[in-house]
Amino acid sequence: MTAPTTDRGRTTRERILERASELFYRHGVTATGLDQVVAASGTGKGQLYHYFADKRALVHAVIERQIQAVLDAQQPLLDRVSAPADLRAWGDELIAAYEAGEHPLRCPLGALAAELAEGDPDARAALDRGFAVWTAALTEAVRRFHPAEAETLATALLAAYQGGLLLSQARGDLAPLRSSLDVALRAVAA
Repeated sequence: MTAPTTDRGRTTRERILERASELFYRHGVTATGLDQVVAASGTGKGQLYHYFADKRALVHAVIERQIQAVLDAQQPLLDRVSAPADLRAWGDELIAAYEAGEHPLRCPLGALAAELAEGDPDARAALDRGFAVWTAALTEAVRRFHPAEAETLATALLAAYQGGLLLSQARGDLAPLRSSLDVALRAVAA
């Protein structure tokens, strides 16, 4: 894999990553071929292979990109948490994003983990690091008002989100996500 040395190269690589991230999120890694990524990104196969040795390299770059995107979206919300009501607002914002969005009912990291974790140890390790950083950010938010068991409660919150989202995806509505987050948030506030 070659790192881009020009602005144009960086733009091209980013466009490939952006489109691959979207396609993998919407359709899954297995169901998305490199030809689809090339077509969606408006690039050529030569450009794709210039920046990514193969599909596995592209997938791993997408994992890193998605981890950063999730954390970048979560951190400002979690930085504002200073009381249980703020954490409830965080949960409400997560749900609202799915209500307002035209995207699948799944977490970009959770979807990648479900598809890749068992068959690709490197992907599993990268996703585990991503979830660990997300858990740490949640832990810091919870610790501000509930210092005892903050990490355990943060892990439970993230598990409630991931599990509720999975059940919502299967059902096709947000009720399971609402329920699981509500129960977890009440436990944190107690």
